[in-house]
Amino acid sequence: MQKHSVSDFLHSGPPSMPILAPPALIFFCNSVLFISLFTRLPNIQAAMQVNKATLGLALLGGALGTVLALPIAGRVNNRFSPRRTAALSLMILSVVTPLLAMVPYAGFVVCFVFFAFIRTMLDVAQNMISTGIEQSSGVKVISRSHGFWSVGLLLGTMASGWAAGQGMTPFAHLAVIGLLVFACALIVLRITPDAMSAQAKSGSAAPVFIRPTRAILLVALMLFGLAIIEGAIYDWGMFLIRERVTTDPARAGLLFAFFTIGMGATRLAGDWLRGIFRPSLLLRASAVLVAVGLGIILNFENEWLAAIALALIGCGVAFNYPLAVSTVISMRSVNSPAENLAALSMVMLVATIGVPPLLGSIAELYGISTSFVAILPLTLLAFLMAPVSEGRGLREDGNIGQEAR
Repeated sequence: MQKHSVSDFLHSGPPSMPILAPPALIFFCNSVLFISLFTRLPNIQAAMQVNKATLGLALLGGALGTVLALPIAGRVNNRFSPRRTAALSLMILSVVTPLLAMVPYAGFVVCFVFFAFIRTMLDVAQNMISTGIEQSSGVKVISRSHGFWSVGLLLGTMASGWAAGQGMTPFAHLAVIGLLVFACALIVLRITPDAMSAQAKSGSAAPVFIRPTRAILLVALMLFGLAIIEGAIYDWGMFLIRERVTTDPARAGLLFAFFTIGMGATRLAGDWLRGIFRPSLLLRASAVLVAVGLGIILNFENEWLAAIALALIGCGVAFNYPLAVSTVISMRSVNSPAENLAALSMVMLVATIGVPPLLGSIAELYGISTSFVAILPLTLLAFLMAPVSEGRGLREDGNIGQEAR
């Protein structure tokens, strides 16, 4: 039997490991931490004794953390490799997340800034790993990788609903999740290959701040509409359910799970669908599904209709980010893929930075439903910008975006 040294453990993974396993586990752990925190926000808000507008201002700290991380996220991944960056980020987040449930408001803001900083590093790393595997193997894994984000959302939401129903405190709940994720991070370090090292080096001498090109701006505009709605569901969806449909935390968690079921099922079938339908058709269908879902949940308070509506919204937002990532990765550019992803994230951050506190203020003044009515027209923007997903208009200084399929 072959023996493995500590160096082998840190620098390689078994070649027989299924190629989807590393990004699947990373996306899964990332989403479990994320959704476990956000589904317990109503309890955390009550413990801090703040209103929705004040909580929205705290969530703005996430934008600050992302601002601080994005200029260096590509360089960090280039320097240490996406594999090491992903594993270490998961370990740090597994410790920070439970702290958010036990600190006072000021501490929550500080910890949330750091939480967002590390998650930005992780987001770039996980997308570099999945796109690197896809490009090196020729097997489409991007949508399925994001599908495991949705699987994590589903299981995390169900676990949160159960924990809340049992009276478990947010800190105890998040501490258990953190221990599980820390263990998974060790597995990530073991099984993930350094598949992206060659591509990463190509951009190692790039400046810290990557100027977004016209192509990046167009992709961001395509991404913007559904990204705002997806983010609103994460941040305020549980408040919407508990105020309009049911006040029972366990039943609210179960209803939120339908959003993750719709997203997960669509993403797991996404690579197959990408092989059949044009990206623009998929995005336009997505925009229609989101609009229909929002229309239902804003007009009816029935639990079954709410479940159907949330599932439709989940299906609708499922393709948005995976197709944007695929489009950016396929672009010919002087920058590395990691740097292009960081540039896209920076543009999206600047464009959406005030959305969480704005929606929180609208909810506090006019009700949570009004916040979602305000973002409903953004589905039209996604519908109109869908052709960008096929590389249309992505000519920039002679570099032409290849079709993202």
